[in-house]
Amino acid sequence: MSDPDPSATFFLIIADHDRQFFCVEGPMTDDRPWNGAARHARDNQQRHIVCGPAGPDRDALAADFQREHKLPCVPPGSIMRPRG
Repeated sequence: MSDPDPSATFFLIIADHDRQFFCVEGPMTDDRPWNGAARHARDNQQRHIVCGPAGPDRDALAADFQREHKLPCVPPGSIMRPRG
């Protein structure tokens, strides 16, 4: 299997509104496993976890999200793992 096209990769914000923080996951080419994990957390664990926004630049994405939502950023993988 060939490597994904690096120009198609992006980063994804995962926000945990219950614990009041977010992380930036990626790079990735498919956010469906992350959206599935967030849906599972909302439906089965009553957690308020949201995926998105996404963007090509990890640092800019994190800075914009933090400025808008005033939440601290935690390391990738701190909120949940993708369902695949």
